[in-house]
Amino acid sequence: MRFSAVIVNYASWPLTLRCIRSLREAGGEEVEVIVVDNGGGESPPGLPPGVRLLRNARNEGFARACNRGIAASRGEVVLLINPDARVLPGFFERAARLFAADPRLGIAGPRITGEDGELQLSARREISLASGLVGRTSLLTRLLPESRLVREEFPATADPSRPAKVDWVSGACMLVRRRTLEEVGPLDERFFMYFEDADLCRRARQRGWRVRYEPALEAVHGAGGSSHDRPRAVWLLHKSAFLYHRKHGPHGPFGLCDLLVLAGLAARALAKLVAGWGRRAG
Repeated sequence: MRFSAVIVNYASWPLTLRCIRSLREAGGEEVEVIVVDNGGGESPPGLPPGVRLLRNARNEGFARACNRGIAASRGEVVLLINPDARVLPGFFERAARLFAADPRLGIAGPRITGEDGELQLSARREISLASGLVGRTSLLTRLLPESRLVREEFPATADPSRPAKVDWVSGACMLVRRRTLEEVGPLDERFFMYFEDADLCRRARQRGWRVRYEPALEAVHGAGGSSHDRPRAVWLLHKSAFLYHRKHGPHGPFGLCDLLVLAGLAARALAKLVAGWGRRAG
């Protein structure tokens, strides 16, 4: 089974080079590696042999850059991976077995840990009202990681060593079967950054493809390595969350649900910005 890896670089060449090294160490030369450079003012360094570089004149956003890389790739399975992530040895060998064993496995997410070894909540249920309370890094999730609410939102937390059927896996490190992409379409480029992964997984599930958390695959992710402008990242996150709601969620009479969701997201974004300013001031 042939794999292609697509990395979107934005002002993070040292991390991108480290990511490429991990891909080579995990899969050898047979893994096609494509880097899509979204700008950021840096000149590309000398890339390892066989790595293809596609350059955008400006930052086109994560989804659009991924789509450009996917269109240029040839693998049966495409790995979308952030520059600040890296896969561990045996990744592609195990992935080949998993995809060969289940023809309807459309998208798989690995077990992702941080640089400190802590499990990242990268596989979750469909977005709901509870998602705003128990997000991956929310206060409630950190305070009550064993609560029923958190376990329902993040099924893999029950036993991180066991595979699980989930609704959504993180685009920080996501394997997608090409046939799935051909059937459901590329990433929605209206999502500049964030929630394009949730949207793709939802569309795949609607067409009968399985989305799974697969802990036999392992990756390490230093979250935020490519997000240098935190206020803008917070804005983009909540803007994309609202776009996701507009695309998939209920609207209610006179758009009442839209107004409630917009108000909730605005309050959540403001709280995150204030907390961030407080940490920097301290």
